[in-house]
Amino acid sequence: MKRFLTSSVNYPNKKNDNLSSSNATVVLNNEIIDDPTSAKTPTTTDIIKIDQKKNTTDVDVLFSNHYLFDGQFYKVLQVDEKRLTAECQTCSKTIQGQINSTGNFLSHIKYKHSSILTKLQKSKEKKKSNITISDSNVTSSNRQSQIQLQFCQSKKISKNKITDLVFDYIVQEMRPLATCQKPSFRRLIMGLAGITDSALLPNTKVISKELHLRYNSYVTMLTDLISKQTYICTTADIWSCNNKSYLGMTCHFLDENTFIRHSYILGCRRIKGSHTYINIAQVFSTITQTFQINNSKISHTVTDNATNFGKAFRIFSTPTIENNNQDSTTNSNWFNGTSDESSSSEKSDTDDEVDDTSAEVEVVDVTKLISNFIPSNSIDFEDDLTLPNHLTCSAHTLSLIATTDVAKIADKSYNNISKAIFAKLNLFWNLLSRSSVASDKVYEICHCKFPVPIITRWNSMFHAVRKVVANKEKLGVAFDNLKLKKIKTLEWSFLEEYCSVMEPLATSLDLLQGEKTCFLGYVAPTIIALRLKLIQATHLVYCKPLAFSIVLSLEKRFNYLFDLELSKSKPFILSAISLPKFKLGWVPARHLEMCKKLFLSECNVLNITENNFDMSNESDDSDCSDHEFYDILSGDGSVQDVRPLKLKSNAKSTNLASVQALSYFDTKKKDLNILDMLPIVKKVFLKYNTTLPSSAPVERLFSSGSQILTPRRNRLTDKTFEMLLCCRCLNK
Repeated sequence: MKRFLTSSVNYPNKKNDNLSSSNATVVLNNEIIDDPTSAKTPTTTDIIKIDQKKNTTDVDVLFSNHYLFDGQFYKVLQVDEKRLTAECQTCSKTIQGQINSTGNFLSHIKYKHSSILTKLQKSKEKKKSNITISDSNVTSSNRQSQIQLQFCQSKKISKNKITDLVFDYIVQEMRPLATCQKPSFRRLIMGLAGITDSALLPNTKVISKELHLRYNSYVTMLTDLISKQTYICTTADIWSCNNKSYLGMTCHFLDENTFIRHSYILGCRRIKGSHTYINIAQVFSTITQTFQINNSKISHTVTDNATNFGKAFRIFSTPTIENNNQDSTTNSNWFNGTSDESSSSEKSDTDDEVDDTSAEVEVVDVTKLISNFIPSNSIDFEDDLTLPNHLTCSAHTLSLIATTDVAKIADKSYNNISKAIFAKLNLFWNLLSRSSVASDKVYEICHCKFPVPIITRWNSMFHAVRKVVANKEKLGVAFDNLKLKKIKTLEWSFLEEYCSVMEPLATSLDLLQGEKTCFLGYVAPTIIALRLKLIQATHLVYCKPLAFSIVLSLEKRFNYLFDLELSKSKPFILSAISLPKFKLGWVPARHLEMCKKLFLSECNVLNITENNFDMSNESDDSDCSDHEFYDILSGDGSVQDVRPLKLKSNAKSTNLASVQALSYFDTKKKDLNILDMLPIVKKVFLKYNTTLPSSAPVERLFSSGSQILTPRRNRLTDKTFEMLLCCRCLNK
């Protein structure tokens, strides 16, 4: 018995069951199926999609010619995508099955109503005979109309729809605007859309006009979206391509209900002239004004460690008022004294060097000096050029430790073996990248490709070395064939130790470069865990100086994470404590009480009237994705796993914020959903964890920009380039 459901369509002859005619068009729900990704010609077994809004009568008409669903054995109730629901007319039971298979329906009759199988077979043969008679009466004049299903009507795709599809393709695939006028592309669209009039196809002017409309729509949408957010974070960096420099900016914010991070492009605007702090401040201010962003809404702007960015934010950042009594008085800018580049007694406000030999120092108004070089019609520095708080990229700082600081190791024995082994590896990598013959030989021997390190990405060096160590035995043969100097046993031991030392650093770098699931609260636990892992690496023979150098660099560059009493430590402390994954478990014992008081104080500042929060149904939820890396924080010795005493059930607190904070410490839950039951702690989390720990998102923006601004498209205007980048966010 045939188990497949086919559409009962009248054909000119029985041999033409596959509908191989290229002119055949299947029309469904008054719309033409237009799937550019599919080149398959519809057949009689193609799935017929029916709108759920169709009533039962329409569904019955559709399947009236099928022997199973003509109402004698089954009555069709619903057709949804690939599923078919029908009611058995014998027992009134609802049966579900696939739209392209009648297996479930036939099985039900076979096992439940076997007495009507003979009747079912006769009905099937009768339907076949009717189709044969109908085939003989079909004339050539109405063959095309018989191919189109009778319950549908044809409809051509509109010009606006074609324009939208072509525009989306050009923007998402980063193709030139002139693609729409390529003859082969136009033939492709006309063939897929089934049109013969080329006037329906868009030209470059139409696509350009659509680009401006989409960009204006994007600015309006993002401006409205940002205005509804309490806090946002921005990242910024400068990128050069084709002898042009651009300042790129992205913005990020958290959904207060789902804690999902949303990311958008603010701009990639041309910065002309030298990359001075004044030019940076001007372009930055112009981009934020485009989206009507108030600096008080920006938690931090994350950049790399470049001095020009640091100076721009030191001079033009909104001044903050330090308050000695944080419990009683609050400031409109809630990141008091947290800027990486804020003025303090430990730092100078300018980069100018002071001549120590001078006996007297004359105090001069810097604004008057600047006014001598700035035209009178330029932007007023005090009123217009204001920047938000600044935060340096933690991932970039780790990269500097792995490159700049490691290169300064003075240990002779380490340097001798390090230089010797990396000289051999550099020859190997250079040969692979320059010679296809050498690359083919290595692939034949090792059956894998070896990555070549990139200067701007330190992680690439670690991954390249680890790949070499993993193919230690096979590379000996490869080095012989390439006539390269063999790597000695001692050098192999050095490379293995090098990987064991650098692996925690590479893991930390990968964790902090995240975007969707990474928060500022990851920085302090990650750096402290990294330091502990390196200190406990006591088995080292050749790479002890390397581990020692990294530890010293961590303590120097991240001093605010080891001396938590510094004002700069505040956002890192509160962001980590308000992250349920860590709470107080990462805090060293000597700073435990201080951090706990700081968190309680911040909760009191953000205290709002909240009623009824439920802490029931607690379970020990664990995030296993990076559990192994952070296990060291709960080990014996350096870090204390703190679990405050539970609140007495009959105790009544007059301070709701303190109650929620202490209850938050007491619960064992580690997922973000616990914050929904603690609205005050949730406010602290959103306030400090909206900030990203790194500027990696803007680097990813530049990766997309390099695919648009290619050397062959050097005539692309700066405005068009920026609009193309921004419009890619619309359909993501």
